[in-house]
Amino acid sequence: MLSDEENLRQFLQKNESTQYIRLQWIDFSGILRARFVPVARCLQIAQGFENYLLPQVSMIFPVSTRPSPIGNDIETWILRPDWSSLRSCGFRPSHASVMCFLEHKEAKDTYDKCPRMLLSGALAQLEGEYDTKVLIGFEIEVMLLGQNYQPLNQLDRLNSYQTTSGLRGQTLDIVEEILDSFKKSSINIHHFHTETHDQIEFALNHEPALQAIDSLILAQETIRTVFIKHNIKATMAPKPLLDGPTNGIHLHMSVNKLAPTYTDKFLAGILKHMGALCAFGMANFDGYVRTVKDAAGAWIGFGTENRDLPVRKISDQHWEFRMMDSTSNPYLFTGAVLLAGLSGIRERAVLDWEDCQVFPHSLDEGGRVKYQLDKRMPSSLQEALELLKEDTAFQVLIPQGLLGSYILVKEKDVEVFQTMTEKQRLLKFLEYF
Repeated sequence: MLSDEENLRQFLQKNESTQYIRLQWIDFSGILRARFVPVARCLQIAQGFENYLLPQVSMIFPVSTRPSPIGNDIETWILRPDWSSLRSCGFRPSHASVMCFLEHKEAKDTYDKCPRMLLSGALAQLEGEYDTKVLIGFEIEVMLLGQNYQPLNQLDRLNSYQTTSGLRGQTLDIVEEILDSFKKSSINIHHFHTETHDQIEFALNHEPALQAIDSLILAQETIRTVFIKHNIKATMAPKPLLDGPTNGIHLHMSVNKLAPTYTDKFLAGILKHMGALCAFGMANFDGYVRTVKDAAGAWIGFGTENRDLPVRKISDQHWEFRMMDSTSNPYLFTGAVLLAGLSGIRERAVLDWEDCQVFPHSLDEGGRVKYQLDKRMPSSLQEALELLKEDTAFQVLIPQGLLGSYILVKEKDVEVFQTMTEKQRLLKFLEYF
């Protein structure tokens, strides 16, 4: 393996225009944070001559109270760039980005609050114990708004699912600019298509899990940046309008080498802890408008090609998890999903749920019993947090420092957001997502 310095120098030789590198991480509110650092200083960091220090507020800003953090303790955090994740910012050739681990200097386990480390550990367990590598791809739903945060007044409007309407003029020009930037950033697109009014979806190719999330984060930033150059707000907020479509991010996961005897147990572990997982995947106050049909699903269960449930089965070793949106920390959510699946294997969990290939909302109570659709998805962030706190079997899977800090941030959001109007909350989320 290349050293940190070798990784960085090789990258700079191939990308001579790079002047600044964005040291990036995702906080507990799902917000991309960055320090913009000159290349010369990055070389000092990669050589081990300098640590990049951060204050304690680097992870614990609730969306509801920004710019004010929570917590009064003086702490020191260190950014640890994963130089193997270094990529050019296709939308700005003088910039590159690198995703970072977060080390909490005063903690007994200095990485116990780092979501990227949580995911890395889960992947290592799957590979070490079950010889399984995880491939991941994401579908990103995006709504396009004007400067007043209202739908664009365009003659050619995005208006329906999988049509050419809305992609006959400027919007398609911008999309192609985004795709050109993706190529420069080594992001591979699977396809793109229209969704509904003023909404478009970008689907990314499968990659190994860490790289896939790095691609997701850079893809989101690319989409936002290129559209804003054209005075269009590309928002991934779960509820971008008071009355209109919702946005989600769908996680596709393949465990191709997992033995067939384990796959049902892996899925059972995830379904068993679904309520707790929602607290990480739909990590915002207003996002639970998606626990309805054709979004994240109203009932806990799975079904082959069934988009009205939180888990769409595509094959015995490939699932789409729909209980995720842009307010999640994707390292934390994906790590939590994998740890839940691992717990199912270790506990020899039984997949009580039947493969539901009909629309759950079309079933009466007796019909739902047939598929074990007897538990509803949480209907609010507060309910999801309560399910997380009640799920003691799941809690032991997550480092206590991370879990405690995360719950504290989200409980503050619940406390503050419930005192605000729906429009006030909407504007907060549009500001960041």
